[in-house]
Amino acid sequence: MKNPRSKMWPVMALFLAAFASLASAVPSEVESSFKSRYGDVGKVEWEMDAHGYWEGKFDKDGKSYRADFEKKGDWVETERSLKFADLPDAVQSAIRAEHGDRKIAEIEEVDSKQKGLFYDIEFTEKGKNEDVEYNKDGEPIAETMGILMGGLEAPMPDIENGKDELEQMTLGQVMMEFGVNLISILIYACLIYYMRHHNHKMMFLLLAFNLFLFPIFLLSSVLTMGFGFTIFALLALVRLRSENFDKAEVAYLLGAVALTFINSQLSANIEIAATGIVLATAYLADHPRLWASAYQTAEIRYRISDTKRMLDRDYLAKVISEEFNIIVNAVEIERVARKEVRLNVVYSDPENPSVLKKKRKKEKKEAKKAKEEKKEKEAESDDMDD
Repeated sequence: MKNPRSKMWPVMALFLAAFASLASAVPSEVESSFKSRYGDVGKVEWEMDAHGYWEGKFDKDGKSYRADFEKKGDWVETERSLKFADLPDAVQSAIRAEHGDRKIAEIEEVDSKQKGLFYDIEFTEKGKNEDVEYNKDGEPIAETMGILMGGLEAPMPDIENGKDELEQMTLGQVMMEFGVNLISILIYACLIYYMRHHNHKMMFLLLAFNLFLFPIFLLSSVLTMGFGFTIFALLALVRLRSENFDKAEVAYLLGAVALTFINSQLSANIEIAATGIVLATAYLADHPRLWASAYQTAEIRYRISDTKRMLDRDYLAKVISEEFNIIVNAVEIERVARKEVRLNVVYSDPENPSVLKKKRKKEKKEAKKAKEEKKEKEAESDDMDD
């Protein structure tokens, strides 16, 4: 019979493909703003930079440019790399006069929405390089102005209502957000948790927490501390008003909530890595084969007729080890009743499955070798009889 876990990999591939599609989906507002500003320039390579801007790389009139746009389509700046000889004479003279023979790492011509046209000269320094900006007349742009304008250029925190943000998304983008979250939680709850623990009620709880909270998270562009406390209060309520959860179930529940936050709040490039970390952690940290040699705990009601042995821990450890074929590491006597002892047993499997597989392979090889030797001896015996 085919292992049901083998079905996980096609779904994982679908999940990664969905993420790749999401990560490469340039907002239509950005593309429209770019086209209205630069026209049809042919191929444009898009990526999201470290500041959260969409950066388009393109060629125009034989020159290479990089244009930055906010996700709503607002243009930020356009830059291109230059050689020293391409700088205006006034800028070249200013650099020679003020910086002499200092080594230059990079030169950029920048057309900025906030500052206008200027030239960014990056000088090589030990540790962090130094940037000096000049206007076209060779006058340095004041450092305080650069700091102020740099702050203005940085993405502002989104303090608008989350519903307004959601309304600005197209139907396709909303469906993609829901789809990626649905695929990730199905992998997490069904293919990782349920395939190992077969607890359908806990699987439903994981799915419910994620899918019920996802629209709320998606609508809330700003998550306050009070909102966070509300979520953890809800987790505590579930914990108190239901049967006891073990540590693994608590970890899975927190993971389901984490996926909700990741898929609804984080940008696409961070979302891919963060979701991958959550899924990989759940898959590996709870993998039975990887932790087969780890200690486990079980509660056992052991029937014993010899009352003199009921409090003998060494004896109890020995008989339980033999009967259940486990390695008993510790025995705690919880309760003694009539011809029965209630025990907490800390145990481990006798051998790791991978080691056991190698052992069986070795035994099979040795048995084959012994069989061949037996045949050789029988053949030698027949020759001697002849």
